[in-house]
This record gives sequence, C-alpha cells and structure tokens, in this order.
Amino acid sequence: MDNFALRYPFTDDAKQVLEGAELNSRIIEMGFQRIKNALEGKAAGKIVYSENEIIEEIASYAAARMILGTLGNQFITGRFAVNESKIARAHLNKENQAAVNRIALHFGIITNENLLDIPTYLKYCPKSTPYRLINRRIVSGKVEISENEKLRLIEEGIRKHMEDIPRPNDPPEEIKKAGERLLLELPKHQTRITVKEGDHPPCIMKLFESVKKHQNLPHTARWYLATYLIGIGMEEDAIVEIYSGLPDFNEKITRYQISHAKKKGYRVPSCSTIMSYGLCCAVCRIGNPLKWHTISNIRKEGIR
Repeated sequence: MDNFALRYPFTDDAKQVLEGAELNSRIIEMGFQRIKNALEGKAAGKIVYSENEIIEEIASYAAARMILGTLGNQFITGRFAVNESKIARAHLNKENQAAVNRIALHFGIITNENLLDIPTYLKYCPKSTPYRLINRRIVSGKVEISENEKLRLIEEGIRKHMEDIPRPNDPPEEIKKAGERLLLELPKHQTRITVKEGDHPPCIMKLFESVKKHQNLPHTARWYLATYLIGIGMEEDAIVEIYSGLPDFNEKITRYQISHAKKKGYRVPSCSTIMSYGLCCAVCRIGNPLKWHTISNIRKEGIR
C-alpha cells in the first residue's frame, strides 16, 4: 500500500484507503491520543508497517477530526491544526517534486516558472511582513515565489484545512466522551488576560482579543506585542502566561525569545511601522503605542 495516504491523511487518496473501514473503540482512542500529542507538542509521526496499521493510523486522523468537531473547542482545534501541518511539512521537505506538486494541486497552488496567481497566494500566504504583497515581485499579474515559500504556502493550506472542521450529526457516544476527556488534557497555563477597555492602545487590545480566542498571531504581531509588554514593565512570567493561549505555544521557546528581546533592548515600533505591518486598527495619532499611557493619564487627570 502506498504510504502517501498515511503521510497526508487529508487527501482523497486517504479517503479511498478508508472506504469500507469502520469506526471502533481502538481507532477512537488513537484519534484521542493524536489530539493529545498535539496539545503536548509531540510532532513525531508513528511508525507503521502492516497494511492494517496504515488503515488504522489514517482512520485515527478521521476520528480525531470527528472528536474535534463534536467538541468545538477553538484552542484544541488550533493546536491540532498546527501540529498536523508541521508533521506534513516535515514529510514535504523529503518529497520529490512530483509528490510536492501532488499536494500543492490539492489546494490549487499551481505554479508556472515559480509564479502563482495572486488570489491563491493571498489565500495561503502567512501573515508576516516578507509575504505581504507590497514586498513581493509581481510578474504579469502573478507573484514570484521560491520553492521553499511554496512549501510554506502548502503548510499554511494544510493548517487552514485542519481548522475547518464541521460539527458531525449525531456523533457516537464514545466520540462525545473522548471530547470530554480532552478538556481535562488542556495545558495548565491557559492565558488569563484581565484588561479594561482603554488600558492599552486599540491595536494591542485587538491582539489581546485574538489571544483570548486562541487564534494564531503572525510573527510581526507576536514581536510587537512582546516589545510593548516589555516596554510597559510587565514581568516575564506574566508575558509568558499571555502567550500560553496561542495554539503553537512552547514555553521554553517563548521564554527564550522574550528574554532575548529584553536583553537586546528592542524598542516598541512606531505607529507608522505598526501600520506597515497591517496591525493598526484605529487613528490614535500618538506616534508610538507607549505614549498611550501618558495620554490616558492626562485625560484622567483632566489636564489640557
């Protein structure tokens, strides 16, 4: 049996492998474990040998999606999506061009001489500065991308697909119970952001809301939020606590990056820079987000 379906269980090839397969307690438990691994950040795939093991492993992916659809928890689904997309990306890095194009076609990512149509590019490009359209080379109405960037777009396509999980109609009781068990597996360090309206600039408040909803933040947004929180004097542990709400949270990496930013003395970017990142959401006219606190104090004290 071709292991392509095993490496990419979201493809039509995988669906064909599962034709006639039945859901059972063992597969549901494997699906539960697959999600639990994602919560724990375990990105290593399972080694399988027999045809039956391959079918069970692919079925565990389908069971995991059913559990997630029943549970409807955005945080857990987000962690699962990130983990599965990273596993798929690790496989893609070892594939030949034909296999890469086979997966790319699944998402409509079709390139011709490293050129990709703009709508498809915008649909799958990461929300970070290097991928912004203004920073790209456009040729005949198409965006030029490298092979590595193509892989990154495919990875993002996989992640988005993993997040798009419909609610199943009348799921089995075992699936419901697996979802209830998952809630007990949630990381202990969940973000607890308690801020009042007006405490921070609108752009920061918007980022807080995204973190509360366990939504992924692009690199520029994470970096900006970190410099801002450091700039207002927030303790490192408190900053880590805030970032713990992100789907791909890794405490060791997060703590290192915050400590590094603090040691380097990175400054909070200006409002014009934040605007260029696409993170500005209001017309504050304060020049720099840190000035918000000074202006807020003046307003509270009634100084004109």
